[in-house]
Amino acid sequence: MEAEDDEPETLTRILSEIESLHTHEDPPPPLSPSSLSDLLSLFAAAGDDGPSHLWLSMSSRNLPPTSLVRPIASSMDSGGGLLASRAYLDILLSPSSPVHTLFDPLSFLSLLSSIRRSLKPPPPPQPSDQRPLSAKSVPKRKRGRGSGGEGAGDRTDVKDLVRVLERLDLLLEKIGLDRFPDSLKSLVETIAGVPLMAVGVFENLTALECVSNPCFRILIHVLQMECGDRTAATVEVLRSLTPAILLHKTPVQASVLRFVKRDLIGLARECAEVKAAVVYLPRFLVNKAPERAEPRAAAVEATVEIVQAMEGEDWVGFVDYTVKMSRGKPNMRLLAVDLILAMLTSLPDPFGVDNPWGLQCLEVLIERCSDSMAGIRARALMNLAQVVGSLCGVEDGRAWLLDKWEGLDELLKQRCLDEKAAVKKAALVLIMKSTSLLGGMVDDVFLKVIGAACSDPLVSIRKTALIALSEVYRKFPESRVISEWLHAVPRLIMDNESSVQEECENLFVKLVLDRISEVRCNPNVDSKDDLELVLPKDVLALLEGICDGEVAPSVKKICMSLGKKKRLRPTVATALQNIITASESLWLRDGRSIKNWTAPPGAWLLLSEISAFVPKAVGWEFLYHHWELLDQTRWESKPCRTPIQEDVCERIVSTVPNSIAWAGDRVLLLQTIASISIELPPEPAADLAHKLLKRIGDFNMHSTEVDAHVKALRTLCTRKTVNKDEGETLILKWVHQLLSKALKIIDDFMLKISEANKIRSFLTPPGTRGTGKKDVGASQSPLQALIAVFTIGSLILVSPSADLKGIIPLLHTIITSGNSESKTKKLSGMTVSVKQIAPSLYIQSWVTLGKICLVDGKIAKLYIPLFVQELEKSDCAALRNNIVVVMRDYVKWRGVLFLRFLLSLVDESEKIRHLAEYLFGNILRVKAPLLAYNSFVEAIFVLNDCHAHAGHSEAQGGLHGGSRLFTIRGNDGKSRSRRMQIYVSLLKQMAPEHLLATSAKLCAEILAAATDGLLNLDDVTGQSVLQDALQVLACKEMRIHSSRGADSSADMEEEGGDSSGAGALAAARGRVVSQVAKKNLIQNAVPIFIELKRLLESKKSPLTGCLMECLRTLLKDYKNEIEDILVADKQLQKELIYDMHKYEAAAKTRSNAAETISGCSNGVQVKLQRKTGTEADKISATVRSVLKEVNRDSATPPLRSMSVPKIKSVADQGVLKDKKSNVLESLRKRHSFDSDKEN
Repeated sequence: MEAEDDEPETLTRILSEIESLHTHEDPPPPLSPSSLSDLLSLFAAAGDDGPSHLWLSMSSRNLPPTSLVRPIASSMDSGGGLLASRAYLDILLSPSSPVHTLFDPLSFLSLLSSIRRSLKPPPPPQPSDQRPLSAKSVPKRKRGRGSGGEGAGDRTDVKDLVRVLERLDLLLEKIGLDRFPDSLKSLVETIAGVPLMAVGVFENLTALECVSNPCFRILIHVLQMECGDRTAATVEVLRSLTPAILLHKTPVQASVLRFVKRDLIGLARECAEVKAAVVYLPRFLVNKAPERAEPRAAAVEATVEIVQAMEGEDWVGFVDYTVKMSRGKPNMRLLAVDLILAMLTSLPDPFGVDNPWGLQCLEVLIERCSDSMAGIRARALMNLAQVVGSLCGVEDGRAWLLDKWEGLDELLKQRCLDEKAAVKKAALVLIMKSTSLLGGMVDDVFLKVIGAACSDPLVSIRKTALIALSEVYRKFPESRVISEWLHAVPRLIMDNESSVQEECENLFVKLVLDRISEVRCNPNVDSKDDLELVLPKDVLALLEGICDGEVAPSVKKICMSLGKKKRLRPTVATALQNIITASESLWLRDGRSIKNWTAPPGAWLLLSEISAFVPKAVGWEFLYHHWELLDQTRWESKPCRTPIQEDVCERIVSTVPNSIAWAGDRVLLLQTIASISIELPPEPAADLAHKLLKRIGDFNMHSTEVDAHVKALRTLCTRKTVNKDEGETLILKWVHQLLSKALKIIDDFMLKISEANKIRSFLTPPGTRGTGKKDVGASQSPLQALIAVFTIGSLILVSPSADLKGIIPLLHTIITSGNSESKTKKLSGMTVSVKQIAPSLYIQSWVTLGKICLVDGKIAKLYIPLFVQELEKSDCAALRNNIVVVMRDYVKWRGVLFLRFLLSLVDESEKIRHLAEYLFGNILRVKAPLLAYNSFVEAIFVLNDCHAHAGHSEAQGGLHGGSRLFTIRGNDGKSRSRRMQIYVSLLKQMAPEHLLATSAKLCAEILAAATDGLLNLDDVTGQSVLQDALQVLACKEMRIHSSRGADSSADMEEEGGDSSGAGALAAARGRVVSQVAKKNLIQNAVPIFIELKRLLESKKSPLTGCLMECLRTLLKDYKNEIEDILVADKQLQKELIYDMHKYEAAAKTRSNAAETISGCSNGVQVKLQRKTGTEADKISATVRSVLKEVNRDSATPPLRSMSVPKIKSVADQGVLKDKKSNVLESLRKRHSFDSDKEN
């Protein structure tokens, strides 16, 4: 009875509020939360009595049904939360409710707005010291877009939201939204966006799934409506789901993709109208794909995942669309390249017999490898590499690639030389992946290209080339591959990047040392077996390549580094001993003489380097046996052959006797013995020391053996004595003994020369009986004297404290003999130069004197002028090379010496150029970082032999008064190129702040001097100096960028790495310097350029064009500020802007023409495969000629710099001129071709 009394009271309260709200204007105020709760309780009661009683009561009070819905809609708009939404849906779903009367589009939109508002993320918490905004401060909103209430999102309960979505799904069964297209569209947009919006509210994956499932059911329900346009509805559903599909790797994306693949595509198989829209979903997704790399990759992955779920004919159509995309705009081309990779590796049967769509995709990838955009080229090459790697087991695709490889071969060679680092890197990866495809047929050109890439300036390119070449070597250990690997990889141990060094060491251990350790040769083999059958061919080729003169230094450094890190294993030394022993056994079993046997080349070299770190792994019996063997067949001097001649003898690595090979093995054997000397017993060590001393004292060894014997003897004395002092005393004793013998031998030889010279001087006429060179050279004295001089140098390096009394005067006599300016002549009557009689002795005396200077600074200071003088006048590259090596360690590089030494950078000898570059780029850059900066301006005057500048002519008077051998005077192209090469080498050594200061010095000391008259421009050398300064200011090495000085960090940024703190600091410093450079350019340089331009124009100087080109280069980064910078000279401003526009137009024309012809040539190459050889040659020749003309194109010089005579024209000439001008005008109007159809 009490329940029946309460029910009318609840209805009365609800109806009273509804009746009061019904009289208000539209829209009515929202229904109170208590009334909403009462309504939910009323409609949730069992049976239909409650709702029926409500409708009857409203009818008795003359309240229309809509009077209940309108306040609830206001509640949904005003932030009533999901409570009002539930009440609204319960009313519509009530069995006795007049659904079609109650439903209206505006109320339905309020429901959808309430759902969206409930998913707003909670606002950030306010600080405690701030008061919340008052109600008056909250702006009013229109209906349907009300505020979500304070913190609506944080009060949202997942259960309430799921109830609302489930009831909404039930509502769709009772009403047909096809009659309300706007409401249907809003429903689809809201429901499709609910899973995406729920991510910011519900962090629990289970809650997200609970919210997403009813949404997907609602969308399916919408598409299953029998009335309306299903295709349009499907399009709306897919369009609304696209943002969630493109969301990068989130649970929402995964659930939406499952819904599309399982439900939508399943529905599409049953309904053609739905399928008509679903098949276009992948195309829509790729058009909406973002441009950033990671989101784009996620879009590609999602798109291909959807395509996989489609039927075969549907995704084949998408493949055709992707092929068309590859010829569209740049972003579409890039996306197509990624899609092709994903489809080729994901979709089934790409090379089927019925529809080999994979071949079409491969053609597109190859075509995009020549794209005009560097990023697309790089991506196409990288994706093609992945495809090649995945297709090695697919016979059809592999056969097609092999058929197309000839054309792709040339393309890869071009891409390996591309100007963009990413393209080169991708090309190297493709070459690496293609090794398995080619089956060992790696082109020699590819090997050279990969080897050259190991020395690329960029770290990423070097690493990629290192891995690529090692992969080729690992799969195909042929002799040519091994040779290229040894010449390219081991040298990276000296790389500036530590990670490259570590990778080089790891590869050397895996591919060299581990491979040698695997050798298990048995010397007890049948005599008919050959060495190559006992030992693997790749191991023999590897050892032979190690002893190459260019490879050996790097191998030694790697072994040293690995030894210090304790990464050298004794098994390597054991394997090398077995290899040498097996080689000797096989040789003897064939009945051949042991005198003709040599160990496998490289075996002793590697063993000598490893033995220092694993001495216990090398047996003394093994070493002593080979020492006795090599000592018996030691090299004997021949009177007709000098060591210089021996050095140029061709090395024979066959079975014939080779004295140099034996000498080299003895040197390495001695090094090995010295390394394990600590392990030697006392008696064998003493016997060995006695033999070494005797061999050195005979002075009849090859020069390479002398050093080894001296070092081995020193090591034995050091390690086998009780203490260090005793060892030094013993060493000094035998050093003095050997020096005395050497001094006597040299003295005797010089006496013979003097006596022979006296005899010739008394002859009439002098020299009629010969020069004496033949007589002296016929004896053993020249050769023994040469070896004695060399031995002195070796002994001095071993014992710097040795007494040099008598040695230095004798060496001085040799190097100054025959010199008229020499004041010291020890031997009377010595007028014939030793350089003419014994040139080898003359050169070796310089080298020995240099070694003495290295250990004695006082002597070095005395002989620096002689070294510089000999460097100036000597025509012997070997001597100049040795002088460079000697001088680098003790010379103070400043002033005249430095300026004279600059010419070694452009020396005729390639070895001297490389040595000079190493000296400037590595040694002097560390020891004297300001050297290039301090001497740069002075170098310009000296190299041009310029006396036309008052200040510099006085400062360099002594230098200019000397010989012109140290100048590169001349204004011809070759002289300018050689000088510019020196300038560029110096600029590369400078930091950004030094470049800025150098630029200021050039403007002040050369450009301003020319303007003030201090530099005489009427003089040819003065003009050359000014032209050099302008070219230097305009060169790319002088340009200061914000990244200059942080090369490593810039490389890492370009390659996707993380820059270090030091790199970031250097980059910040570069930005500061760049700003200062701009200020200096505007305030200081530009006024000087303006004055200099006026001066050159008044003189009608041809350097005006050079000045304008320099100014254009300096200001091209400030094109938008030229009017402000050149405000002092309006005419120059106009001319410069015109020149810039003309230059850019010409550059763009050349670029477009080159791309067009390149694209045409690629097309021609494809078609040439179907043509005859004669036709192919004709077409290729035509293409090459056109490319040659395009590359030869250059910008037209300004009219003011051209001297155009005035010629009277006749009528015919005028007609001809008009015709030519019309032709030129028509050419100007022609549009350039665009092979990629970007427009």
